[in-house]
Amino acid sequence: MVQEKNTQVAAIANQFIQHARYKLTPREMKLILHMASLIKPEDSDFETYLVPVKDIETVLKADGGKKHGSFYERLDDLLDSVTSKKITFPTDFVLEGTRLRGHINWVAGAVPKYSEEGVLCVEFGFSPQMKPFLLGLKERFTRFELIEVARMKSSFSIRIFQMCKAYYYENVRHGRNVMKVGVLELKERLGIKDKYPDFRNFRRKVLDVAKEEINEKTRLQVNLEFGRKGRKITQVHFEINEKSGQLLDMAADTAVTTRSRKSTKTKSSGGFLSRIDTLTEAQRRAFNHLSEYGVNMAVVLDEVLPMIKGSELDGYEDFFVTYMLAFFEKKTNRTSSKDKIKAFVQWIRNRRFEEPGLYASLMEQVIARKKQLNEEERGNRERARKMTAQEFRKLLASEKNIGKHPLGEPTYSVKNKLSANRRKSGPKEVKELFEEGQTPKDEFNLSHFRKQHPKIYRKILQERVDALADLKESSNFDQLLQSSVTAYCEQWWKQQEG
Repeated sequence: MVQEKNTQVAAIANQFIQHARYKLTPREMKLILHMASLIKPEDSDFETYLVPVKDIETVLKADGGKKHGSFYERLDDLLDSVTSKKITFPTDFVLEGTRLRGHINWVAGAVPKYSEEGVLCVEFGFSPQMKPFLLGLKERFTRFELIEVARMKSSFSIRIFQMCKAYYYENVRHGRNVMKVGVLELKERLGIKDKYPDFRNFRRKVLDVAKEEINEKTRLQVNLEFGRKGRKITQVHFEINEKSGQLLDMAADTAVTTRSRKSTKTKSSGGFLSRIDTLTEAQRRAFNHLSEYGVNMAVVLDEVLPMIKGSELDGYEDFFVTYMLAFFEKKTNRTSSKDKIKAFVQWIRNRRFEEPGLYASLMEQVIARKKQLNEEERGNRERARKMTAQEFRKLLASEKNIGKHPLGEPTYSVKNKLSANRRKSGPKEVKELFEEGQTPKDEFNLSHFRKQHPKIYRKILQERVDALADLKESSNFDQLLQSSVTAYCEQWWKQQEG
């Protein structure tokens, strides 16, 4: 038996999202998603899930429909209906030339029960036939934050939003963002096959309502176009995009619009500065790397860094980000910097990097890279993860280590980057700055170094090629290699000069 946790994210297989046929009320859909959010990625079988009655009451209160009867009566009606609702879906089995349908229930039962803490709950169990669609998902699935659908009042809006999000995040990296669905097929998915024979009513009561709610209350922006056969509309084309700009405050009931753009920007920048000051050295390097790549700072602070978790990655977040970007560069078909940044953020928001197989692969690369560090570098990283970057750099300054690369990799400066939202080419300057604003007395020149120390240069070059072997397929490999070689040559040069 699993207690209710504040996961608030439900993962559902795309195959189910796009092909299942069912009709639920808004309160039923929200309750089902709440239950699905209790499933853990590592679960191999369904357990029973406890949902506090107070949480169900919140769902009932959020429902925009008419409220008749007492809370007890409405709760009883909800449990009765959600346990009786069925799902149908097409199968690969054919009988007499017709494809057979599968028929399953959402849940196996809903029984009142007290939790170990004495809280009145309802104990749910998913139908066993739902396992392929909710358990062991490793690819082609979509995560839905409950907060994304909490304010929607139409069940059609929630269902169409699910289809649009699943299609968009699966296909946008291939350059496709228009989902085309036949009118009859769409009605079947929505469970209203025999309703709204007049397309004008279907558009007014279903499509337009869904479009308005999705555009107003989610991160997606949907536009509608229609395909015709003669004069009859036979297809609905959903053009799907993700809203640009700062992160949406999905939890806010209303948006504060009275501030001027200038004052908001100033406050936001100040907030970023104070938050950046709390980052550790490795987190700061990861932040710098992503900022140089062009990722919005709010996305880095609120979405990327929080996903890098675990003892193996603590103090090595910059390595993880390097391998994230390398994998993304290898897989994306986007060519312009602007499109790459947009697609990368979409990967983050769709939690592509958090898929178990990919996350484990990136972690393995970090572990392999950690083994290449010498004892001093590992020791410094151990110290650095326990203090802010500013504190760590002051410590190094007091130890007269300024100019070295104690963490094993060069970092990028974010000085004057608070107003930069996009990168034009690549990092223009790669220097180790343990204290911002400090510059060496004598400038290092790589060309002169190559002439004066050719053997050392070739040795460092070969070492860096070997160290970055996993990144050779990355489109920015040459920049990474040159930056790394320059930093290590400069480190050797400063040690000799010192």
